[in-house]
Amino acid sequence: MPKKFDEVWHDIIELARSDDEISTLVQKKLNYILRVDNEKIIVQSKATENQRELLKENFQYAWNKLIQFGKIVLNDIEPELRGRKSIIFTFLEKLPYIEYKTKPLTLQLTIDKST
Repeated sequence: MPKKFDEVWHDIIELARSDDEISTLVQKKLNYILRVDNEKIIVQSKATENQRELLKENFQYAWNKLIQFGKIVLNDIEPELRGRKSIIFTFLEKLPYIEYKTKPLTLQLTIDKST
């Protein structure tokens, strides 16, 4: 049985607090992690200097899709998470119970590691 989202969110928050930057999976675009709290993560693109709020509910939307289908491609969370989907995928991929592949960028739940 997959983890409950509250556990996943805790893992994401811990991951975000453990580093001050994160690079997207395919294009390797560097983002600085500016702020982490119980409701959101704020990142800033090194290239554009644009800041994005990654809300807890954004991650929950992606997680729900992932547990519903077992795997999702980037476009599965479009248009709901437009402008945030690549960085959300990047945070999710760093969890030990999620794997990814490129072409197309896909996240897959690894059931045996998610409990």
